[in-house]
Amino acid sequence: MAKRDIPEINAGSMADIAFLLLIFFLVTTTMDRDKAYIRPIPKKVEITIPPEPIQKRDICKIVANSANQLMVRDKFVEDPDEISELVLEWYRKNEDLTAAETASAALNPQHPGFEFPFYNRFGMAEIDQNIERTTKEAEEIEKVEDADPALIEYYWAKVSEWEKKKKALKLYGKSELPEISPQAHIRIEVQIKTGYEYFAKIQSEIEEALFELRDDASQELWGFGYGRIITTLGNEPTDAEFNAKKTLLEALYPARIIEVTPKK
Repeated sequence: MAKRDIPEINAGSMADIAFLLLIFFLVTTTMDRDKAYIRPIPKKVEITIPPEPIQKRDICKIVANSANQLMVRDKFVEDPDEISELVLEWYRKNEDLTAAETASAALNPQHPGFEFPFYNRFGMAEIDQNIERTTKEAEEIEKVEDADPALIEYYWAKVSEWEKKKKALKLYGKSELPEISPQAHIRIEVQIKTGYEYFAKIQSEIEEALFELRDDASQELWGFGYGRIITTLGNEPTDAEFNAKKTLLEALYPARIIEVTPKK
């Protein structure tokens, strides 16, 4: 029997057909718009709250030059071991003044503590009033249409700060919570050629002063030292309790330290 030839299929027009189908689907298919671009983007709101001017008395400036000479608050210091005592004095000079005494001393250049930072004092009634006031402010900002989330967060942060003060005062156990000036800080200025041992000595002297301040307060409030609080952290069930105590002591004597870029 003769072998039959299989006819070939002409596929020459398949490319044309595929191209036509592609055009058809592109024309007839609907695509959803990206809705992220439909809603108008709110305008950026700059939070321009001018900072309070820093008083000279709120700066504990420690300077070491290239000759390893030390100055603390514009006074030459021969012995680096004196730094901690001067830092202690800076924190403690006006610590025990009452609110009335503070108001008077802050306006009297003849007062012995005029060149040292002053303390604010907050009672429970005042703290509650500030919590209520700042909460209302935050809620009013939230009601503003298209309010900047950063602005809302800023106002709620103010509420949080007053709530922290309330917890601190309860733990402090006294009628008023003392708080050193919010602008008060220690400023370290060294030069490139200042010996590293002097820079390290400044740091250790500051840490020594802060430890002593917190240790004395801890002994007065709870009958044991700040060292015990630090070493006990991480050991349940006292961890939460000691964390709260540590936070309070660090709020009473904050370590606000600014290190200026070394000068030539």
